[in-house]
Amino acid sequence: MFGKVSSFEEIAADVAAADAFREKVRKQAFELFERQASTLACMALETLGDRERAAHWMCSRQRRLDGKTAYQALADGDVDRVWDLMVGRDEE
Repeated sequence: MFGKVSSFEEIAADVAAADAFREKVRKQAFELFERQASTLACMALETLGDRERAAHWMCSRQRRLDGKTAYQALADGDVDRVWDLMVGRDEE
């Protein structure tokens, strides 16, 4: 996987494997998020509607977080910025 490819079938298989890995990591990350920051995770679920959308949002780069994901912002200690963005108080 991810070596030199010689056909579109191999490319398609590599893309499918990468997508499956990304989805697995996204789910694991959100499970950890729910355990370690339950209040913020509950707000994400309430604001975004369901676990799939919330997990996707947490992994997506956000312009208002300077191009970081919410997880990256949390790792940097920017809990308040993530919270404000989720509840819409970060609008300028």
